[in-house]
Amino acid sequence: MSILTVDNHKSLSELGATLDDEWKRVFETSAFIKTIEQGKVTNSLYAMYLIETYHYTRHNAKNQALVGVSMPIADPQYLRFCFQHAAEEAGHELMAYHDLKCLLDRRELELPEPLPATEILIAYLYWVSSQGNSLRRLGYSFWAETCYDYIGRLLKKVQKALDLQPAQMTFFVSHAHIDKQHAREVEQMLLRCCQSKADWQAVATVMVTTLRLTAAMMDEVYVEFRKVLAEQSDRYAFLKGAH
Repeated sequence: MSILTVDNHKSLSELGATLDDEWKRVFETSAFIKTIEQGKVTNSLYAMYLIETYHYTRHNAKNQALVGVSMPIADPQYLRFCFQHAAEEAGHELMAYHDLKCLLDRRELELPEPLPATEILIAYLYWVSSQGNSLRRLGYSFWAETCYDYIGRLLKKVQKALDLQPAQMTFFVSHAHIDKQHAREVEQMLLRCCQSKADWQAVATVMVTTLRLTAAMMDEVYVEFRKVLAEQSDRYAFLKGAH
């Protein structure tokens, strides 16, 4: 490993400040989030979000493992992190699927293909996991594992508006506990492995980009939701009567 050229604790703090600013921008501009904040969330809107969550989450274990496969020379501790974290993420999409079935009171569901914005997020994560600086996918993990610090109050609004029990929100309730430990592990990897300003910049770029792509996915869900309300969507015909 190269000689450390930056103050990593300072860089980590700056990364957190950048994330704060980016979340602020998302909250100020996202039609999807504003709908929830205004108490206008419905079963169908939440169901559509869960569908997209299912789609991108089922790729996270794979693209995380791809980092370990693709890195040319690996820090053994970072290599172990990649594969252990991938193993721990495997199957998490099934919690989103469970919550969706509970929400719609269905035993089985045939889901539509992911929306284009969701496919872009999925494709970008595979790209950054296999190309360029092998540390940069940590930028996605950095915000994803801490997102409950930002969206916790939104989840409470959804739970209250739709009268959901914790057992009906397993994806978010379970992740809120799991991700606390994951967030600490991500910080440890950043402090251990980032050796230069270029490393930190690569991490920050992926952090901002993936959060913006996720926000774009949420807003595409909102656009599709408006089509459902106007009865102009065949894609979500199975949500008819989901209020």
